Amino acid sequence: MATTTVVDRLRARIGKAAPPVSATVEAGHLKRFAEAIGDPNPRWLSEAPPSFLVAIAPTSIHLAEAEEYGKGWLNGGNRFEYIEPVRLGDRITATGKVAEVYEKTGSSGSLLFIIFETEYVNQHGRPVARLRGTAIRR
Repeated sequence: MATTTVVDRLRARIGKAAPPVSATVEAGHLKRFAEAIGDPNPRWLSEAPPSFLVAIAPTSIHLAEAEEYGKGWLNGGNRFEYIEPVRLGDRITATGKVAEVYEKTGSSGSLLFIIFETEYVNQHGRPVARLRGTAIRR
Protein backbone atom coordinates (compact mmCIF):
# COMPACT_ATOMS: atom_id res chain seq x y z
CA MET A 1 0.00 0.00 0.00
CA ALA A 2 1.07 3.59 -0.52
CA THR A 3 2.23 5.49 2.50
CA THR A 4 -0.73 7.03 4.26
CA THR A 5 0.81 10.51 4.18
CA VAL A 6 0.94 10.63 0.38
CA VAL A 7 -2.63 9.36 0.00
CA ASP A 8 -3.81 11.78 2.69
CA ARG A 9 -2.06 14.70 0.95
CA LEU A 10 -3.63 13.73 -2.35
CA ARG A 11 -7.06 13.45 -0.73
CA ALA A 12 -6.57 16.89 0.83
CA ARG A 13 -6.25 18.30 -2.71
CA ILE A 14 -9.63 16.94 -3.82
CA GLY A 15 -11.70 19.76 -5.30
CA LYS A 16 -8.92 22.36 -5.05
CA ALA A 17 -7.93 23.96 -8.33
CA ALA A 18 -4.30 23.66 -9.38
CA PRO A 19 -2.62 26.75 -10.84
CA PRO A 20 -4.02 27.35 -14.33
CA VAL A 21 -1.95 26.69 -17.44
CA SER A 22 -2.50 28.89 -20.52
CA ALA A 23 -1.38 28.68 -24.14
CA THR A 24 -2.26 30.29 -27.43
CA VAL A 25 -3.20 27.93 -30.24
CA GLU A 26 -0.60 28.64 -32.91
CA ALA A 27 -0.54 27.53 -36.56
CA GLY A 28 2.81 25.74 -36.23
CA HIS A 29 1.62 23.80 -33.19
CA LEU A 30 -1.55 22.68 -34.97
CA LYS A 31 0.41 21.59 -38.04
CA ARG A 32 3.00 19.62 -36.03
CA PHE A 33 0.32 18.03 -33.86
CA ALA A 34 -1.71 16.90 -36.90
CA GLU A 35 1.47 15.46 -38.42
CA ALA A 36 2.30 13.67 -35.17
CA ILE A 37 -1.12 12.00 -34.99
CA GLY A 38 -0.99 11.19 -38.70
CA ASP A 39 -4.17 13.06 -39.63
CA PRO A 40 -3.79 15.09 -42.85
CA ASN A 41 -7.29 16.63 -42.60
CA PRO A 42 -6.87 20.30 -43.66
CA ARG A 43 -9.39 21.21 -40.96
CA TRP A 44 -6.55 20.88 -38.42
CA LEU A 45 -4.76 23.89 -39.93
CA SER A 46 -7.34 26.25 -38.40
CA GLU A 47 -8.99 24.15 -35.68
CA ALA A 48 -7.42 22.02 -32.96
CA PRO A 49 -7.84 18.24 -33.17
CA PRO A 50 -9.71 16.99 -30.08
CA SER A 51 -6.70 15.46 -28.32
CA PHE A 52 -4.66 18.67 -28.80
CA LEU A 53 -5.89 19.99 -25.46
CA VAL A 54 -3.81 17.44 -23.57
CA ALA A 55 -0.73 19.05 -25.14
CA ILE A 56 -1.72 22.34 -23.48
CA ALA A 57 -2.17 20.80 -20.02
CA PRO A 58 -0.67 17.31 -19.76
CA THR A 59 -2.11 14.99 -17.16
CA SER A 60 1.20 15.19 -15.28
CA ILE A 61 0.09 18.54 -13.80
CA HIS A 62 -2.24 16.53 -11.58
CA LEU A 63 0.52 14.23 -10.34
CA ALA A 64 2.99 16.72 -8.85
CA GLU A 65 1.86 15.93 -5.30
CA ALA A 66 2.13 12.20 -6.00
CA GLU A 67 5.78 12.28 -7.18
CA GLU A 68 6.87 11.06 -3.75
CA TYR A 69 4.91 7.87 -4.43
CA GLY A 70 7.05 7.31 -7.49
CA LYS A 71 7.17 7.93 -11.19
CA GLY A 72 5.75 5.70 -13.88
CA TRP A 73 2.08 6.60 -13.70
CA LEU A 74 -0.15 4.90 -16.25
CA ASN A 75 -2.95 6.62 -18.10
CA GLY A 76 -6.11 4.78 -17.04
CA GLY A 77 -8.18 6.61 -19.65
CA ASN A 78 -9.48 10.06 -20.50
CA ARG A 79 -13.02 11.14 -21.26
CA PHE A 80 -13.51 14.49 -22.99
CA GLU A 81 -16.65 16.54 -23.26
CA TYR A 82 -16.26 18.96 -26.18
CA ILE A 83 -18.34 22.12 -25.93
CA GLU A 84 -17.09 24.27 -28.79
CA PRO A 85 -14.21 24.11 -31.28
CA VAL A 86 -10.77 25.36 -30.32
CA ARG A 87 -9.56 27.57 -33.15
CA LEU A 88 -6.30 29.02 -34.36
CA GLY A 89 -5.47 32.08 -32.23
CA ASP A 90 -7.58 31.05 -29.24
CA ARG A 91 -5.96 31.53 -25.84
CA ILE A 92 -6.86 28.41 -23.85
CA THR A 93 -6.58 28.22 -20.08
CA ALA A 94 -6.71 24.82 -18.43
CA THR A 95 -7.54 24.48 -14.74
CA GLY A 96 -7.34 21.07 -13.17
CA LYS A 97 -8.25 19.49 -9.88
CA VAL A 98 -8.06 16.12 -8.22
CA ALA A 99 -11.58 14.70 -8.03
CA GLU A 100 -10.98 11.40 -6.25
CA VAL A 101 -8.14 9.29 -4.82
CA TYR A 102 -8.40 5.64 -3.83
CA GLU A 103 -6.40 2.45 -3.51
CA LYS A 104 -7.27 -1.09 -4.56
CA THR A 105 -5.49 -4.26 -3.61
CA GLY A 106 -5.63 -7.27 -5.88
CA SER A 107 -3.72 -10.47 -6.42
CA SER A 108 -0.83 -8.58 -8.06
CA GLY A 109 -0.54 -5.96 -5.31
CA SER A 110 -1.71 -2.49 -4.49
CA LEU A 111 -2.78 0.17 -7.01
CA LEU A 112 -3.27 3.89 -6.40
CA PHE A 113 -5.89 5.66 -8.55
CA ILE A 114 -6.17 9.42 -9.03
CA ILE A 115 -9.25 10.73 -10.83
CA PHE A 116 -8.70 14.25 -12.11
CA GLU A 117 -10.80 16.83 -13.91
CA THR A 118 -9.63 19.67 -16.13
CA GLU A 119 -11.71 22.49 -17.56
CA TYR A 120 -10.50 24.32 -20.66
CA VAL A 121 -11.79 27.86 -21.34
CA ASN A 122 -11.04 30.24 -24.17
CA GLN A 123 -10.01 33.89 -24.04
CA HIS A 124 -13.69 34.88 -23.74
CA GLY A 125 -14.10 32.80 -20.57
CA ARG A 126 -16.29 30.25 -22.36
CA PRO A 127 -15.66 26.58 -21.65
CA VAL A 128 -14.47 24.71 -24.74
CA ALA A 129 -13.94 21.26 -23.17
CA ARG A 130 -13.83 19.25 -19.97
CA LEU A 131 -11.65 16.25 -19.27
CA ARG A 132 -12.08 13.53 -16.66
CA GLY A 133 -9.14 11.17 -16.49
CA THR A 134 -7.57 8.45 -14.41
CA ALA A 135 -3.92 7.96 -13.46
CA ILE A 136 -2.82 4.63 -11.97
CA ARG A 137 0.34 3.67 -10.08
CA ARG A 138 1.37 0.24 -8.77
